[in-house]
Amino acid sequence: MIGGRDNIGKDTSQESREMANIDSRLKHMDEIGTAVQVLYPTLFLRPVTDNPRIELALCRSYNRWMADIWSKAKDRLRWAVQLPLMTMDKALDELRWAHGNGACVVFMRGLETNHTLHDPYFFPLYEQASRLNMPIGIHSGIGNFAVNDAMGGEPFRVAKLIVIGGFHSMILNGIPERFPGLRVGAIEVAAQWVPYLVHDLNLRFPKLAGKEAKPDVMRNGQLFVACQTDDDLPYVLKYSGEDSLMMGSDYGHADNASELLALQRLKEKGEIDPKVVDKILFANPARFYGLD
Repeated sequence: MIGGRDNIGKDTSQESREMANIDSRLKHMDEIGTAVQVLYPTLFLRPVTDNPRIELALCRSYNRWMADIWSKAKDRLRWAVQLPLMTMDKALDELRWAHGNGACVVFMRGLETNHTLHDPYFFPLYEQASRLNMPIGIHSGIGNFAVNDAMGGEPFRVAKLIVIGGFHSMILNGIPERFPGLRVGAIEVAAQWVPYLVHDLNLRFPKLAGKEAKPDVMRNGQLFVACQTDDDLPYVLKYSGEDSLMMGSDYGHADNASELLALQRLKEKGEIDPKVVDKILFANPARFYGLD
Protein backbone atom coordinates (compact mmCIF):
# COMPACT_ATOMS: atom_id res chain seq x y z
CA MET A 1 0.00 0.00 0.00
CA ILE A 2 1.33 3.43 -0.98
CA GLY A 3 0.83 6.18 1.56
CA GLY A 4 -0.79 9.54 0.93
CA ARG A 5 0.83 12.65 -0.47
CA ASP A 6 1.99 14.24 2.79
CA ASN A 7 5.45 15.36 1.60
CA ILE A 8 4.26 18.41 -0.33
CA GLY A 9 6.22 21.62 -0.70
CA LYS A 10 3.95 24.55 0.06
CA ASP A 11 6.33 26.84 -1.83
CA THR A 12 5.19 25.29 -5.13
CA SER A 13 1.75 25.37 -6.72
CA GLN A 14 -0.09 22.11 -7.30
CA GLU A 15 -0.27 22.63 -11.06
CA SER A 16 3.45 23.25 -11.19
CA ARG A 17 4.72 20.45 -8.93
CA GLU A 18 2.38 17.86 -10.46
CA MET A 19 3.14 18.92 -14.04
CA ALA A 20 -0.48 19.78 -14.74
CA ASN A 21 0.65 23.05 -16.29
CA ILE A 22 4.03 22.96 -18.00
CA ASP A 23 4.09 26.72 -18.61
CA SER A 24 3.55 27.31 -14.89
CA ARG A 25 6.50 25.03 -14.09
CA LEU A 26 8.77 26.77 -16.58
CA LYS A 27 7.79 30.20 -15.29
CA HIS A 28 8.59 29.14 -11.73
CA MET A 29 11.92 27.71 -12.87
CA ASP A 30 12.74 31.12 -14.35
CA GLU A 31 11.85 32.80 -11.08
CA ILE A 32 14.21 30.59 -9.04
CA GLY A 33 17.02 30.70 -11.58
CA THR A 34 16.84 27.12 -12.86
CA ALA A 35 17.66 26.48 -16.50
CA VAL A 36 17.05 22.72 -16.65
CA GLN A 37 15.35 20.28 -14.29
CA VAL A 38 15.85 16.52 -14.29
CA LEU A 39 12.67 14.88 -13.03
CA TYR A 40 12.86 11.88 -10.69
CA PRO A 41 9.84 9.80 -9.62
CA THR A 42 8.19 9.79 -6.19
CA LEU A 43 5.94 6.75 -6.59
CA PHE A 44 8.89 4.40 -7.10
CA LEU A 45 10.91 5.45 -4.04
CA ARG A 46 9.63 2.25 -2.43
CA PRO A 47 8.74 -1.15 -3.92
CA VAL A 48 5.31 -1.17 -5.53
CA THR A 49 4.94 -4.72 -6.87
CA ASP A 50 6.71 -8.08 -7.03
CA ASN A 51 4.88 -9.06 -10.23
CA PRO A 52 7.09 -8.55 -13.34
CA ARG A 53 4.12 -7.97 -15.65
CA ILE A 54 2.66 -5.29 -13.41
CA GLU A 55 6.09 -3.70 -12.99
CA LEU A 56 6.52 -3.51 -16.76
CA ALA A 57 3.09 -1.91 -17.23
CA LEU A 58 3.72 0.66 -14.48
CA CYS A 59 7.16 1.57 -15.81
CA ARG A 60 5.94 1.95 -19.37
CA SER A 61 3.02 4.13 -18.27
CA TYR A 62 5.22 6.35 -16.14
CA ASN A 63 7.92 6.69 -18.80
CA ARG A 64 5.44 7.67 -21.49
CA TRP A 65 3.97 10.31 -19.23
CA MET A 66 7.46 11.71 -18.69
CA ALA A 67 8.21 11.61 -22.41
CA ASP A 68 5.03 13.58 -23.10
CA ILE A 69 6.11 16.23 -20.59
CA TRP A 70 9.56 16.38 -22.18
CA SER A 71 8.03 16.84 -25.63
CA LYS A 72 6.51 20.13 -24.47
CA ALA A 73 9.78 21.60 -23.14
CA LYS A 74 12.61 19.55 -24.61
CA ASP A 75 15.43 21.92 -23.67
CA ARG A 76 14.40 22.35 -20.04
CA LEU A 77 12.61 19.28 -18.66
CA ARG A 78 14.59 16.05 -18.79
CA TRP A 79 13.79 12.93 -16.81
CA ALA A 80 14.97 9.74 -15.12
CA VAL A 81 13.77 6.51 -16.69
CA GLN A 82 12.14 3.92 -14.42
CA LEU A 83 13.09 0.44 -15.68
CA PRO A 84 11.30 -2.91 -15.15
CA LEU A 85 14.38 -4.45 -13.54
CA MET A 86 12.75 -7.80 -12.81
CA THR A 87 12.91 -8.52 -16.57
CA MET A 88 16.27 -7.35 -17.88
CA ASP A 89 15.50 -7.80 -21.58
CA LYS A 90 12.45 -5.58 -21.24
CA ALA A 91 14.48 -3.12 -19.16
CA LEU A 92 17.04 -2.75 -21.95
CA ASP A 93 14.28 -2.21 -24.52
CA GLU A 94 12.75 0.47 -22.30
CA LEU A 95 16.13 2.11 -21.77
CA ARG A 96 16.71 2.44 -25.50
CA TRP A 97 13.21 3.85 -26.01
CA ALA A 98 13.59 6.34 -23.17
CA HIS A 99 16.96 7.54 -24.47
CA GLY A 100 15.24 8.66 -27.66
CA ASN A 101 12.45 10.39 -25.76
CA GLY A 102 14.16 12.76 -23.38
CA ALA A 103 15.44 10.57 -20.54
CA CYS A 104 18.98 11.45 -19.48
CA VAL A 105 19.55 9.20 -16.44
CA VAL A 106 18.60 5.74 -15.17
CA PHE A 107 16.71 5.80 -11.88
CA MET A 108 17.85 3.13 -9.43
CA ARG A 109 17.52 2.65 -5.69
CA GLY A 110 20.07 1.41 -3.17
CA LEU A 111 18.73 -2.14 -3.42
CA GLU A 112 16.82 -3.37 -6.46
CA THR A 113 14.57 -6.46 -6.21
CA ASN A 114 16.90 -9.12 -4.75
CA HIS A 115 20.09 -7.75 -6.27
CA THR A 116 22.82 -5.52 -4.88
CA LEU A 117 23.98 -2.82 -7.28
CA HIS A 118 27.31 -4.55 -7.97
CA ASP A 119 25.57 -7.83 -8.88
CA PRO A 120 26.53 -9.08 -12.38
CA TYR A 121 22.79 -9.22 -13.06
CA PHE A 122 23.00 -5.48 -13.77
CA PHE A 123 26.06 -5.63 -16.03
CA PRO A 124 23.99 -5.63 -19.27
CA LEU A 125 22.23 -2.51 -18.02
CA TYR A 126 25.49 -0.77 -17.15
CA GLU A 127 26.95 -1.68 -20.54
CA GLN A 128 23.93 -0.34 -22.40
CA ALA A 129 23.76 2.82 -20.27
CA SER A 130 27.45 3.44 -21.00
CA ARG A 131 26.89 3.16 -24.74
CA LEU A 132 23.94 5.56 -24.54
CA ASN A 133 25.87 8.04 -22.34
CA MET A 134 23.22 7.73 -19.63
CA PRO A 135 24.38 7.76 -16.00
CA ILE A 136 22.98 5.74 -13.11
CA GLY A 137 21.25 7.95 -10.55
CA ILE A 138 21.01 6.02 -7.28
CA HIS A 139 18.20 7.94 -5.66
CA SER A 140 17.06 7.85 -2.05
CA GLY A 141 14.77 4.81 -1.89
CA ILE A 142 14.60 1.02 -1.85
CA GLY A 143 13.25 -1.61 -4.24
CA ASN A 144 12.99 -4.62 -1.91
CA PHE A 145 9.83 -5.39 0.07
CA ALA A 146 11.48 -7.57 2.74
CA VAL A 147 14.15 -5.07 3.75
CA ASN A 148 11.71 -2.18 3.60
CA ASP A 149 9.28 -4.01 5.88
CA ALA A 150 12.00 -5.20 8.26
CA MET A 151 13.06 -1.59 8.79
CA GLY A 152 9.48 -0.43 9.16
CA GLY A 153 9.82 1.78 6.10
CA GLU A 154 11.79 4.29 8.19
CA PRO A 155 13.16 6.85 5.69
CA PHE A 156 16.69 7.35 7.03
CA ARG A 157 17.65 3.69 7.40
CA VAL A 158 15.75 2.43 4.38
CA ALA A 159 15.91 5.25 1.87
CA LYS A 160 19.16 7.02 2.74
CA LEU A 161 21.69 4.63 4.24
CA ILE A 162 21.00 1.91 1.71
CA VAL A 163 21.93 4.31 -1.11
CA ILE A 164 25.23 5.14 0.56
CA GLY A 165 25.87 1.42 1.01
CA GLY A 166 25.02 0.71 -2.62
CA PHE A 167 27.32 3.49 -3.83
CA HIS A 168 30.11 2.13 -1.60
CA SER A 169 29.63 -1.44 -2.87
CA MET A 170 29.81 -0.39 -6.51
CA ILE A 171 33.14 1.35 -5.93
CA LEU A 172 34.61 -1.41 -3.75
CA ASN A 173 33.63 -4.08 -6.27
CA GLY A 174 35.14 -2.27 -9.22
CA ILE A 175 32.09 -1.21 -11.21
CA PRO A 176 33.72 2.07 -12.38
CA GLU A 177 36.77 0.18 -13.64
CA ARG A 178 34.68 -2.50 -15.35
CA PHE A 179 32.54 0.16 -17.06
CA PRO A 180 34.85 3.15 -17.64
CA GLY A 181 32.18 5.01 -19.60
CA LEU A 182 29.59 4.78 -16.82
CA ARG A 183 28.82 7.70 -14.51
CA VAL A 184 27.22 6.93 -11.14
CA GLY A 185 25.59 9.44 -8.82
CA ALA A 186 24.16 9.28 -5.30
CA ILE A 187 21.05 11.46 -5.31
CA GLU A 188 19.14 13.06 -2.42
CA VAL A 189 21.24 11.63 0.41
CA ALA A 190 23.29 14.80 1.07
CA ALA A 191 27.13 14.59 0.97
CA GLN A 192 28.31 14.78 4.56
CA TRP A 193 29.15 11.06 4.41
CA VAL A 194 31.68 11.36 1.57
CA PRO A 195 34.76 11.72 3.85
CA TYR A 196 33.72 8.59 5.76
CA LEU A 197 33.19 6.69 2.51
CA VAL A 198 36.62 7.66 1.14
CA HIS A 199 38.32 6.75 4.42
CA ASP A 200 36.51 3.41 4.69
CA LEU A 201 37.21 2.44 1.07
CA ASN A 202 40.91 3.09 1.56
CA LEU A 203 40.94 0.75 4.53
CA ARG A 204 39.13 -1.95 2.56
CA PHE A 205 40.81 -1.72 -0.84
CA PRO A 206 44.07 -3.46 0.20
CA LYS A 207 42.37 -5.99 2.48
CA LEU A 208 39.31 -7.01 0.50
CA ALA A 209 39.83 -5.96 -3.09
CA GLY A 210 43.57 -6.44 -3.48
CA LYS A 211 43.95 -2.85 -4.63
CA GLU A 212 46.11 0.04 -3.58
CA ALA A 213 44.54 2.77 -1.47
CA LYS A 214 42.97 5.56 -3.52
CA PRO A 215 42.64 8.81 -1.56
CA ASP A 216 41.41 10.45 -4.76
CA VAL A 217 38.82 7.76 -5.50
CA MET A 218 36.06 10.37 -5.97
CA ARG A 219 38.13 12.26 -8.53
CA ASN A 220 37.92 9.75 -11.37
CA GLY A 221 35.27 11.66 -13.33
CA GLN A 222 32.70 8.89 -12.95
CA LEU A 223 31.41 9.39 -9.39
CA PHE A 224 29.03 12.16 -8.36
CA VAL A 225 27.10 13.10 -5.22
CA ALA A 226 24.20 15.53 -4.91
CA CYS A 227 25.01 17.74 -1.95
CA GLN A 228 22.90 20.12 0.15
CA THR A 229 23.63 23.68 1.19
CA ASP A 230 23.73 22.65 4.86
CA ASP A 231 26.54 20.15 4.24
CA ASP A 232 29.95 21.23 5.52
CA LEU A 233 31.09 21.75 1.95
CA PRO A 234 34.62 23.05 2.66
CA TYR A 235 35.27 19.80 4.57
CA VAL A 236 33.50 17.53 2.06
CA LEU A 237 35.38 19.07 -0.86
CA LYS A 238 38.69 17.94 0.62
CA TYR A 239 37.60 14.37 -0.05
CA SER A 240 35.25 14.71 -3.01
CA GLY A 241 37.19 17.15 -5.11
CA GLU A 242 35.44 20.02 -6.81
CA ASP A 243 34.27 18.10 -9.88
CA SER A 244 32.02 15.47 -8.27
CA LEU A 245 29.51 17.49 -6.21
CA MET A 246 26.27 18.77 -7.73
CA MET A 247 23.12 20.42 -6.45
CA GLY A 248 19.51 19.26 -6.43
CA SER A 249 16.40 21.06 -5.20
CA ASP A 250 13.95 18.16 -4.59
CA TYR A 251 11.37 20.43 -6.21
CA GLY A 252 7.81 20.04 -4.93
CA HIS A 253 8.67 18.27 -1.67
CA ALA A 254 8.98 19.41 1.93
CA ASP A 255 11.53 17.00 3.44
CA ASN A 256 15.06 17.70 4.65
CA ALA A 257 16.45 17.45 1.09
CA SER A 258 14.14 20.14 -0.28
CA GLU A 259 15.91 23.36 -1.14
CA LEU A 260 13.93 25.29 -3.68
CA LEU A 261 16.33 28.23 -3.50
CA ALA A 262 19.45 26.11 -3.27
CA LEU A 263 21.19 28.03 -6.05
CA GLN A 264 20.72 31.36 -4.32
CA ARG A 265 21.61 30.07 -0.85
CA LEU A 266 24.83 28.41 -1.90
CA LYS A 267 26.03 31.62 -3.49
CA GLU A 268 24.97 33.72 -0.49
CA LYS A 269 26.75 31.54 2.08
CA GLY A 270 30.12 32.47 0.63
CA GLU A 271 31.92 29.51 2.20
CA ILE A 272 33.64 28.28 -0.94
CA ASP A 273 35.24 29.74 -4.03
CA PRO A 274 32.61 31.16 -6.44
CA LYS A 275 34.21 29.15 -9.25
CA VAL A 276 33.58 25.96 -7.28
CA VAL A 277 30.00 27.08 -6.59
CA ASP A 278 29.46 27.41 -10.33
CA LYS A 279 30.77 23.88 -10.81
CA ILE A 280 28.37 22.49 -8.19
CA LEU A 281 25.39 24.40 -9.58
CA PHE A 282 26.02 24.12 -13.30
CA ALA A 283 29.07 22.37 -14.76
CA ASN A 284 29.04 19.19 -12.65
CA PRO A 285 25.33 18.34 -13.01
CA ALA A 286 25.53 19.13 -16.73
CA ARG A 287 28.45 16.73 -17.06
CA PHE A 288 26.77 14.03 -14.96
CA TYR A 289 23.54 14.14 -16.95
CA GLY A 290 25.31 14.47 -20.29
CA LEU A 291 23.87 17.93 -20.93
CA ASP A 292 27.17 19.79 -21.35
